[in-house]
Amino acid sequence: VKTDGYNIYFINGRNLVIFSVPEFGELELLSTTAIQGSPTAMMLDDDRLVVISSVSTWTIASNDPLSAELGWDEMSGWRTSSLTKFTIFDITNRSAPEVAKELFLEGSYMTAREVNATVRTVTHAWMNVPGLQTWLNLPDGYWNLDYDDPLRLEIREKVGYQTILDNQATLARISLEDLLPKVYERVNGVLSVHQLDDDSCADFVAPTDSLNRGFNSIFTFDLSDDEFTFQADHIVGNYPMVYASEDVLVLTENAWDWWWFWGNDNMDEATNIHTFDISNPNDTVYTGSGRVNGTILNQFSISEYEGVLRVATTSGQWARWWLENPEPMSSSVVTFVRGVDVETDQQILLEVGRVDNIAPEERIWSARFDGDRCYLVTFRQIDPLWVIDMSDETSPVILGELEIPGVSTYIHPLSRDHLLTIGMGPGPDGLGLDWSNTRLSLFNITDPSAPAVDDVLSLSPVSNPEAEGWTWSYSEASYEHKAFQYWAPKGMLAVPLSTYKYNNWYDEAGYYSYSYEFVSKLMIINVSEETGTMSIHGEVNHSTFYNGDDQRSYFNNYNIRRSIFMGDFIYAVSAQGVTVTNLTSMDETLAVSLDYQEVCYGCYDDRLEEDEGETDSDRPQEAESSPDRS
Repeated sequence: VKTDGYNIYFINGRNLVIFSVPEFGELELLSTTAIQGSPTAMMLDDDRLVVISSVSTWTIASNDPLSAELGWDEMSGWRTSSLTKFTIFDITNRSAPEVAKELFLEGSYMTAREVNATVRTVTHAWMNVPGLQTWLNLPDGYWNLDYDDPLRLEIREKVGYQTILDNQATLARISLEDLLPKVYERVNGVLSVHQLDDDSCADFVAPTDSLNRGFNSIFTFDLSDDEFTFQADHIVGNYPMVYASEDVLVLTENAWDWWWFWGNDNMDEATNIHTFDISNPNDTVYTGSGRVNGTILNQFSISEYEGVLRVATTSGQWARWWLENPEPMSSSVVTFVRGVDVETDQQILLEVGRVDNIAPEERIWSARFDGDRCYLVTFRQIDPLWVIDMSDETSPVILGELEIPGVSTYIHPLSRDHLLTIGMGPGPDGLGLDWSNTRLSLFNITDPSAPAVDDVLSLSPVSNPEAEGWTWSYSEASYEHKAFQYWAPKGMLAVPLSTYKYNNWYDEAGYYSYSYEFVSKLMIINVSEETGTMSIHGEVNHSTFYNGDDQRSYFNNYNIRRSIFMGDFIYAVSAQGVTVTNLTSMDETLAVSLDYQEVCYGCYDDRLEEDEGETDSDRPQEAESSPDRS
């Protein structure tokens, strides 16, 4: 979901839906537009809107010129099985969006961001090169040998060596142009092909000692430029994770491969880190690479602050059970600065500080860097919150620790003195987790050496969760920060919460019958730093959208996905409808039903063949709250 304060843009299944908000509290459906593939993200810049979707090459019509470009030849199949599509709309008339341009990038979509019309996206492409073998074809007898039999290692090494020789011969027969991902541009039905390379290979980075099988490409272009130009940077690597600030983009990827990791006792659990300067529009500049031990949880475990890169990692969490003395699990916070290798003259990341042995035998469940502090939540049987001083990058120091039952999966700093988190509560004995219990915690860190919990609040979508038949509750906000909507001016938090109940019976004829009863709500919470308390302000209920005659099809789509605070109202968005609720009275002032169309990756979409881009205003995400209207 996106909003510009006057309109709401919503990716709903396979459609782009646009609403007008004439006044706060009002809502008017303007258009519904079919999107090719599986829509995953959206970017908005004035009268330009980009919908990013994943498209399977198998769904491209055979008479589409794109189909011919995607194949190696008539006999060898597709170059890659997945495309990332950018559909760029002109939404000057929001009642009838027009496709201005389509871009197809070979590879899987990882992430994208837009700043002042400059778009940067990261894709991962694993090219299906005919004859290139990405596994070891081990003989049957290999699997019958004991794990520590020397013959087993000998067979593996011989097969591995021969596989490398065969792959080198295969690669020698093709050009770099054949191997690299391509970009396909379609404007007014005319298809153009663009290469993501240069003759000098200056835009390529390849780790020398890791096991990588694909290309991570950073694709940069100007959304406002009618003449399509772009910049591409490539890293040979595994599937990446991406962190981006206003000036820095960081790409991380495992320095190991699952296949080799499980079969190699000496393979380190480590993460490669690559950094880029994105401070200049339309220019992405590589600034160095490094490596850190362990695994990085998510983008919140990475931060760049005043020229220093900070990362939080956990080592030993993959439990190499076959080793006599596997590496014990522990976490670290490590700092890096950019430098130059005096021997190779290459740009590198230099480690300058670290704090180790954080929470032995526990792993990181959530992390957040905020200025000169780092907050970690680790967990095994109980949840310690750690406060770490990062003011001296050469010597991070643990300031304080607080143990509290349960775990937090997302940390939201409210101020220098308070953290608001969401996660799960503890089990009945105070240890472990109760996965049916969505819990909010308000932490007081006024004294960082002695963090305290001001309040905890357990949430349930039903009044009596112990009643027979209700399954565990679920909140997307526990795993997706875009569903966690905090509106500071009102001190209010909105989080979705849902559950379902399975009902079964035998009818009069003796036939077995069943149905689902769905509960889909948005919980509105009052949060006060001043009093250190939280309370339920009210709830928005979408259950009526999902308890009709055809309940079964809604099984995976009944959650409220996003919410937007607008003036004295909150807009709640789910697959089957949008509601507007007055925050003062908590009365529903408006409800609009929607026609949800299930996303099916790899399925042929005949809607686009009938009338691609057609809008139908008659058919009745990062979510953000509306800016104030002037």
